[in-house]
Amino acid sequence: MAGLRIGILGSGYMGRTHAECITKHVGRARLVAVAGGRRAPGLAKDYGVDCEPSYEALLRRPDVDAVLIATPHADHCGQVIAAAASGKHVLVEKPMATSVADCTRMIEACEAAGVHLEVIQTQRFRGAMWRTRKLIADGEIGAVRMLQGRSLFTGYVVDSSPWAGEDAHGGAFLDTGVHFFDLMRFLTGEDPDTLCATVRTFGATPYAGLNAMTQLGFPSGAMAQHWMSYQIPDPSLPNSEHRYVIVGERGMIDVDAYGKVQLARDGKWSTVWEQPPIDYVNRPLDPVRLEAFFSQTQAFVDNVLDGRPPTVSGAEGRAAVALVEAAWQSSRAGMPVSLV
Repeated sequence: MAGLRIGILGSGYMGRTHAECITKHVGRARLVAVAGGRRAPGLAKDYGVDCEPSYEALLRRPDVDAVLIATPHADHCGQVIAAAASGKHVLVEKPMATSVADCTRMIEACEAAGVHLEVIQTQRFRGAMWRTRKLIADGEIGAVRMLQGRSLFTGYVVDSSPWAGEDAHGGAFLDTGVHFFDLMRFLTGEDPDTLCATVRTFGATPYAGLNAMTQLGFPSGAMAQHWMSYQIPDPSLPNSEHRYVIVGERGMIDVDAYGKVQLARDGKWSTVWEQPPIDYVNRPLDPVRLEAFFSQTQAFVDNVLDGRPPTVSGAEGRAAVALVEAAWQSSRAGMPVSLV
């Protein structure tokens, strides 16, 4: 296969993000068509590709080798299973699905069809985060002992429409929680074995799960905690949308996914790297913002074409959803849960 021919399902903020990446930044791939949503005709016109009237029509195209799914969360399961049945490789946006059971169905369908399945977890591909993971892997701080993260926002809006906060699509905690749970597994290199969480919404709002505090334990003895909130008063805390501190046996890393990676060794701090400014509201198609997206899509394309294993597999996507489910279970029961 000379190049991977891709169809996009979904035409909102993320659909346009991925169309821009595939057409301008990803090698060995070509955008063929788009489908889904009221904005699909305009998106197709802007990128000079076909607009299909339905997902089924997109899947029937013999010139589509793979689909990138950027639709509401509750739709992912059926759409991935349909793609697998049509012999298409799949790159699906996070969260992979709204339940662990649906994630398993998706994995099994792709395995049975012999198609490639990967889950978009762009925080892993941000320059700050993969550099942090490399510092840990290279032993710069020794074994990880403690990790603390926070994801703090003053409100909850997605693409001018807060559908992702609705219960049908898993709510705000699932939407954001898969990011920080995935990062905790990514940074520590471990799956947690215990979890305790409190998930709550304050005041009158239609959305559940706008705030969460979670404590994790790992088999190595490392411990981690994360604080998520969409109800922080203005002006919030500085540089706290995706901020993590990792404490090792002989050093520390302070990382802002949208800012600096700072390393503490031998009694002093040093800046390892700094993310150029990202404005995902006013400049959503700036290559600086897109880098994490096109880096993961490039990995997917190369994995399919070169017969390599997934970079972020269906099992990895399911693990993040499982931790969100476990946190809700812990919060509702008012007690820790065992993950083994």
